[in-house]
Amino acid sequence: MYVFSVSSLCPHSGSARSLLSRLKPRFHSGSSKQLSKVSHDKLKIAVDLDGVLAESMLVWCERANKEFGTRFRMEDLDSWSSWKRSPISKDDFYRILDESWDDWQEIPPTEPAIAEMVARIEKFGDLDIVTGRSKRTVEAARSWVDCQKVRYRRFVRVLGWRDKVLLDYDVYIDDAPDLMPLISRSPTAWGVLYERPWNRSVGDMPKVLKAKSWRQVPALLRRIQASRS
Repeated sequence: MYVFSVSSLCPHSGSARSLLSRLKPRFHSGSSKQLSKVSHDKLKIAVDLDGVLAESMLVWCERANKEFGTRFRMEDLDSWSSWKRSPISKDDFYRILDESWDDWQEIPPTEPAIAEMVARIEKFGDLDIVTGRSKRTVEAARSWVDCQKVRYRRFVRVLGWRDKVLLDYDVYIDDAPDLMPLISRSPTAWGVLYERPWNRSVGDMPKVLKAKSWRQVPALLRRIQASRS
């Protein structure tokens, strides 16, 4: 299995292709969960982890409430800056999210039978997991994915959500609201916005489709394939 870590990406350092040429893969032992080879005539699909596969914010709410005496529920997180309405700082927000992955076995999937849901999109192309997980949580994140039996080709770590659009993917399945305008302006990429409480206010935009559940994703990928043919 190849695990990529994108350690220095910025919009002013050249094209996405030149950035990709500097990625250094680190080889890990193979796994039956992997998808095998790249199919050049199919879509290259980037799937986010937190909030799209793993319901890590549920554990975040539990930990934040215990530490700060708050009463956060998932539905209360109606934006990426929900923490501003509480005594929780930005640093605390990300610290608690990282600590949530220390007990990765406690993190549920976003939907039941998540591996089966993801398997339904394999026919559309090659699937990588692309995440902004911190370096120290990568092994826990990979363990979670393998435990859920989600099949994928590569696990790619980036420094932040903005870096994702610099990679050479045709479709991004993601829950990040601020990533979608960047995808929409890309000449080649499409976005599938996986609906969460924190992204429901995202308006319609070119080349960004919305999915309320994983069951809707195959039909959206079919639309994207048809538009590219």
